[in-house]
Amino acid sequence: MNFIKQIERIKKMHKLICAEKTGTPTAFARKLCLSRSQLYNVLEVIKELDGPLKYCKKRESFYYETSFDLILNYSLRIIKDDEAKEIFGGSNFCPILLDGTLISLL
Repeated sequence: MNFIKQIERIKKMHKLICAEKTGTPTAFARKLCLSRSQLYNVLEVIKELDGPLKYCKKRESFYYETSFDLILNYSLRIIKDDEAKEIFGGSNFCPILLDGTLISLL
């Protein structure tokens, strides 16, 4: 459920940023039950999603420099035992060099 919690936290952050009601970084982190460094890690995720994120010292709030919509959706479905599949990877892995030479990992 950690993934869902992270998505919900980002959605809450986005809402507060849009309203410019984040407060200082310390206050913003406190609102989200995060440390300041964790806050900046999550803000970096928003920036990686091309969020034009800025901070105004005068207003003491994060804001988006230009209009920015962030839509995050997820789907959760319970799978029954008979639907579950075991996936194994790497057992037939055979690395090949660029010149075509096979490499043994044993």
